[in-house]
Amino acid sequence: MVADALGRRVVPQDSPADERSARPEQADLSAVYEAHFRYVWRCLRSLGVHDAHVDDALQDVFVVAARKLEAFDGGAALRTWLYAIALRIARKYRERLRKEPASLEGARESEPELVLAATAEGAALQSERLALAHDILGTLSDEQREVFVLARVEQMSAPEIADVVGVPLNTVYSRLRASRLAFEAEVLRRKAASRSTP
Repeated sequence: MVADALGRRVVPQDSPADERSARPEQADLSAVYEAHFRYVWRCLRSLGVHDAHVDDALQDVFVVAARKLEAFDGGAALRTWLYAIALRIARKYRERLRKEPASLEGARESEPELVLAATAEGAALQSERLALAHDILGTLSDEQREVFVLARVEQMSAPEIADVVGVPLNTVYSRLRASRLAFEAEVLRRKAASRSTP
């Protein structure tokens, strides 16, 4: 079960026994990293880790995963397990950011990296939408943001979200409803503000 999720272990035939026993864990972590680092990176960004700190947070997630990989029992999907780790790491980074004084240089570094589209007009529109969504996600509380990202971006079901976040199912539904309403209200507020500005 776990071996299937992590990939096959390859042990060279000519390796000494002590080397063989050390390599499977490394191969497993390597396979987990290769298969999921983009997913974890995207999750950290969605959970509010600033761009300047995403690489450090990504490393922290896989350090924790390396430490706990042997204890992973396959009771949840590997992606769900990694998301739960990323969620806790993102909380720590957001809390650290709140405690640190903001700097102009840090604000510049935290701007989202935008993917270029095929045309200049498409790139501008995509950039504008991504920046708007990122800004609006920043207005939600941490609890609302977490369930919103899990439901809307990662397409997890409410029971899966409850397992990852560690709250009762009805709390997930409540937070999800509140986050959707808050997100939609902020979109409407921004549209109204942009119309009223000359």
